Amino acid sequence: MIKFSVTCSVNDTLRLGVLSETANKASLNTPGCLLYTRYGSVPFLSPDIYEGISLIPGFSFASMNYIAERKSTLLKYGRGLAEFGALGKRKAILFQSDPTNSSHVAAAAKSSVPVWATGGRLQLSIAEYAKCVLMASPVAYQAPTDNETFILDKNPTPKRCKNSVVRTAGYLRRLIEEHSLEEELTKTSLLVSIAGGHDLEFRLRSIADIDFSICSGVVIDGLLRNLPVSAVEVKDIDNEDKSLIDFLTTTLPKLFAHIPSHLPRFITQIWQPYDIALAARSGCDIFDGSLPYRLSRSGIGWIYEDWNDDASGQLDVGSKRRFLVFPFEEDKEPIHQLSESEQFLPIQPECACYACSHHTRIYISHLHIAQEMLAPMLLMMLLHSLTYLGSIVSTTSSRNGRGC
Repeated sequence: MIKFSVTCSVNDTLRLGVLSETANKASLNTPGCLLYTRYGSVPFLSPDIYEGISLIPGFSFASMNYIAERKSTLLKYGRGLAEFGALGKRKAILFQSDPTNSSHVAAAAKSSVPVWATGGRLQLSIAEYAKCVLMASPVAYQAPTDNETFILDKNPTPKRCKNSVVRTAGYLRRLIEEHSLEEELTKTSLLVSIAGGHDLEFRLRSIADIDFSICSGVVIDGLLRNLPVSAVEVKDIDNEDKSLIDFLTTTLPKLFAHIPSHLPRFITQIWQPYDIALAARSGCDIFDGSLPYRLSRSGIGWIYEDWNDDASGQLDVGSKRRFLVFPFEEDKEPIHQLSESEQFLPIQPECACYACSHHTRIYISHLHIAQEMLAPMLLMMLLHSLTYLGSIVSTTSSRNGRGC
């Protein structure tokens, strides 16, 4: 079971708080990100590596697709996903969908939800969904939801948004029935899902259908279409989707005004640093933490523009570039090429992480050309990406929480 406490609130929107397990074995300062896992473990990194990262979260993000695909194995193992995936003291929080997976078609039905596994779509009834939760033994789990609002259309029709609300409410009713049949389910914290796409009216309808006394948190899901990685990884803030900005800055605060303040607010499918900062300022507490994996699998090393704000006379690489794409290509236009001196710098000068303190940009480019396993490992260690993601939320908290 999880518990959440708000330590400070700024302008009735941004909140500083702590998410913890009732047995006090894990905690996470909020706003914060979960440790993203894929297929039960942290992508590219072994436990002995990621345990050495100072900003590593105390809770991990897990998705239902892996559980549904490995039901028999987890059932035989019998000790839950966190131990099976060697996550140590970290507690797993189970969500319906992996935010980095593409859904090919809209397949939500009245009595079942789709999860996308390596072998394709698996359609789970609510009873099967509940059984998967029991096998995974997470500390908390997301109630099933129709979160496919944006698969077919960037601007879904009111009918599509309404259907997502109706189906999500129906799933919750069936799940409560499963709770009455299976006592073990009541020992795991329930995170209710709020459906309705970007439409404020339908999101409020979804909230009206929820009995918040039965849950330990809320999940905002179904925000974005599943676009190709290249289209969204390094999004230009100036060309940001205006409907998403409006949702994060205007709609979210209005939604949270109708949700009990003692409940933690999770949001999935938000991974861009700019979007994370906007959502945190609007009152979101916890994010899925998928940014490091998204960047690493695409060969991208992010540069944190504010890294040297307090360092006088240091090279401000962020003023020129926001990210590096590996491997470097010689046929690029000169304006997009790195100078020889820049190639022998770490990805982020002055960063103390292992990747930046031991390896240069040109060496990491060589690893990508040679297709070495170490290449994505070093980007995932961005140890640097993890350090950067932690810096985003901690900076947002400190800058906006000075009045606490």
